[in-house]
This record gives sequence, C-alpha cells and structure tokens, in this order.
Amino acid sequence: MEDKCRAGALVAEVLKKEGAQYLFGIPGGHIYPTMERCEELGIQFIGVRHEMTAAFAAEGWALTTGKLGVCTGTAGPGVTNLLTGLANSYVGGFPVFALGGKARVTENDRNELQDFNQMAILSQMTKHSRAVTEPKRIPEYVGRAIAHATTGRPGPVYIEIPRDLMELEVEPFAVEFQEKYCVGSKPQGDPASIQAALDLIKQAHKPVIIAGSGVWFSQAHHELHEFVEKTGIPFATRNAARGCITDKHPLFISPGYDHPILQALMAEADLAIVIGTRPGFTLGRGIFRKDLKIIRIDIDAAELTNQLDITVGIHGDAREVLRQLNEGVDQGSHPQWAGFLNAVKQQFAGLFGQMCDPAHTPIHPVHLMNQIAQRVDEETIVVIDGGDTATWATLVLPAYGPGQMLSIASTSFGPLGVGMGYAIAAKLAHPEKKVIMVTGDGAFGYGSAEFDTLKRYGLGITTIILNDGLWGMIKRSEAKKASGKARFVGVDLMEQVHYEKVVEGLGGYGEFVTDPAEVGHAIDRALASGKMSCVNVITDPQFGPPSR
Repeated sequence: MEDKCRAGALVAEVLKKEGAQYLFGIPGGHIYPTMERCEELGIQFIGVRHEMTAAFAAEGWALTTGKLGVCTGTAGPGVTNLLTGLANSYVGGFPVFALGGKARVTENDRNELQDFNQMAILSQMTKHSRAVTEPKRIPEYVGRAIAHATTGRPGPVYIEIPRDLMELEVEPFAVEFQEKYCVGSKPQGDPASIQAALDLIKQAHKPVIIAGSGVWFSQAHHELHEFVEKTGIPFATRNAARGCITDKHPLFISPGYDHPILQALMAEADLAIVIGTRPGFTLGRGIFRKDLKIIRIDIDAAELTNQLDITVGIHGDAREVLRQLNEGVDQGSHPQWAGFLNAVKQQFAGLFGQMCDPAHTPIHPVHLMNQIAQRVDEETIVVIDGGDTATWATLVLPAYGPGQMLSIASTSFGPLGVGMGYAIAAKLAHPEKKVIMVTGDGAFGYGSAEFDTLKRYGLGITTIILNDGLWGMIKRSEAKKASGKARFVGVDLMEQVHYEKVVEGLGGYGEFVTDPAEVGHAIDRALASGKMSCVNVITDPQFGPPSR
C-alpha cells in the first residue's frame, strides 16, 4: 500500500485477505474509498441497479460457492435497500458481509443528507452488527464480522462506517492487521452421542436422511455421499443442500418439500437422520411421527430440540460429524427398504406430468417445467423465483450438483425478487456453466432493470417466465375462500405482456411463446444464442400447484 490511504481502503484489505472476489452494490460517495480499493486489489465491483439485488447477489454467491458473499449500500436509502436480502440471509443462515455507508459524525441528528439511525434496524436482522468509531480499528471490526458470518450457524453481518472516518487519511503501516481472522477448525460431535447414533443406525430397518443447508455451508457433500453409500439409506436434500448428492442417485427420495414420495417414506420409517435443517414452511412437523426415532445433527445446539422430540442430538459441524459417523458406521444396505422407495417412485412416476395435457392451450405450467427439466444437466445451474412458479419448479426441476439450485424456497422468508441476484452470482462464480432462471411474471418485475447489469458484465443468463397474468399464489388461495365472490383485489396483472422485449431492447435475445409445441425449441434457441435471453411463456392461469 501507499504511505497514506483513505481509511475505507482498509476494509478492502481485509476482504482480500479473506478471499472475497466480488463486491455487489451501487456506487455512493459514503462507500467509494472501499469500492476503489477493492478494484485495485482485484475484488471486482459489480454495479447493480438496486441494492436489493446486491444483497441477493451476495447471498447467491454463498449459495453457489459455499463462501462469504459481500455487498454494500451507501448511506440512508442505499442501506435500507439491502434490508430484504439481509433478512432473508438471517432467516436462512447464509454467510453475507454487508458494508454500510453513514453520514458524517459531525452531521448526526442535524437533518443532513441521508443521515438515519441505521444500526437500530440492522441489528435486528443480522447475526452481528457494529459501527466503527476509530479508523485504525477498521480491520479488527471487519475481520471479527467475517468470523461471525462464517462460523457456527452462518448468517449476515453488518459494518457501518461514517463518511468522515471512511475518507480520513491513515498510514496503513501504523494499522494493525491480524494474520488470521477466521480459523478452519470445526466442532466435532460428542463421542458418546456419535456412538448412540451409530447404534440406532445399526438397529434401524427403515431409516431416512433429510439433509439441509447446514450440509452445504459446512461443505459436507462428499461426506454425505460417502455416508449414503456406506449405509444404503435413502435421502432427501432441501434448501441449500439440493444437489449435494445428485438427484439421479438411486436412493434420492425427493427435494424434502413435503413431497408425496417423502411423505410415503416418512409414514413407514423407523429412523430419521436430520442434518443441518429445521422443520417449517416446506418441511412440516407432521411428517415426524411421535413414535419415530430421530437423530438430529446441527451446528447450533439450541436447534437440536427445536420443534422435535429427538432420540439422539449431536452438536457439531455437519462435515465433522459425518466424518465421525463414516469412521464407525457398518457397511450396509436395506434392500427391502430401497425396494419400497423404488415402488413408491414408480407409483408417482410422472405424477406432475399426469396433471397436464402437453398440447393444452394456454400452456400448462407443468408442461413448461417438464420442458425445462429436459434441458437441465450436470453443467446447469437452476435459479428459481416467484410464488406458484417456485413451487412448481422446486417440485419438478432436478439438481445434479452442489450449489446448482438456488431457490427462493431455500428459506421460509420467501422474498420475491431473489432471482436476478442469484443468477448474477451463479454466472460469475461458474462462467462455464449455463444458468437458467425460472421466474413468474410477478417476480420478473422486481429485477427487470438488471438485464442492464447482465449486458454490462456480459453474463449470458437465460430467463424463462411463467406468464399467467396474475399474482397467482394469492388469487388461487383467495379463490378457495371466496364463497361466491366474483371480485378480487389487486391480484391481476396485464395479460400476455411482451416482457421479452425488455431484454431485446437491451441487446439480448427474446421469444414470446404461446404454442406448447414450441416451448422446448424456444428454450433451445435462447440457450444457443450465447446472449442474455428471455423466453416468455404464456401459461394457463387456472392451474396452480398442489396445496400443502
């Protein structure tokens, strides 16, 4: 570094030390010293069109790489625009570092530009939040925040630096940098609990594994695969763990989404091994019978007994605990149980395809999803956004690799608009893979300006819109309660809008599809274009996914 630098540059030094590759945000004077130094250090600034996208992109980076995502917002509205994304990361347990600008200390409480009590809000929706008051301590604060974000149960963290401190010149050689801010060691399970779990596994005849985000963020996909291979236990993956073992594996049950196949197995199971996941919106407590033995593994000790009566609880990192189990577990198989799984799969084979006539017009949502599924391979990342669209996509679309399905359904917070941020991060992290974003026409509106971002950074993402002219999840749920009422409030969008023209206008490739026979061909042409692209598919508004 130079003899002197602006204090904001110290943030970038620590981010570089901790492996950051991108900083997502919108330029602002309050944060510019950090942005500038990030670029000088090779941490590329990705300028989006709304800070909500920046937060979702940082989250998407974590979901597709397993590593810390980084975003920033300038003072006042720049920071508050990050809130939805940070709240989602907090609920989901995703490692995100957010830097917030702040009005000068001398401007506090004087009605100056963008002065606002940001900390009062951010402290409620982050795992750790601090305001810096001494420029030379910036590395300490940033490093500690990153440690909080990436250890234990991951989560978002927030560091706020007032503009006068951000711009103050400091001598970097007089600033103390630590050699390490994060350590690689992770907690193992208590040996007695490990043995108790091994005993239960040995005794079980019909065990099931349900693996969630904790598996992904501990990077335990190899260990999970080894555990499944050694034990022969059927498994469901959910949330950020989708694809940690390919859906093509013969013991794969379902996406852990209260899917009929999962329900059928859980009704017969005598043991559930629940790893790094929680019951809730998409995994109802009702599937865990009172007489079911449960082994639960979690990095957060308090989660072990949250909502479930467990038989054995193991407090530890998923990767470390699975390694311990793999060392002690007997090589085994459950041929009759695996046969039952295959019989259930055959019973439900084509379940969702049976719901539709592939020639039906307007196009049935399941026909659209089936056509997308046929074009997903091991080199495809699927991004899912929307309401009913996301439900269909989560149930129908496959995940063939770790970090290759990024979905709004990864948390119970359910914020529309995650798609563009997730897709941007996925393409930056894996430029060699094709990225398909599946979204509803409602959710599309949240990030449509980001096609400008895709164009500026040359990101060839294919967007497929399920366009039914509705806020469909709301209209369909209210229709069930309508009792003959004919009028709905605010749930109708314009019909057959040419959203693909937005993409064409910004230099991309677009198609408008109303013929069911053309859906697959249109997707192929979009993928082959090599450009950012949009396939706008008009679907029948009367069809919604099965109710939970």
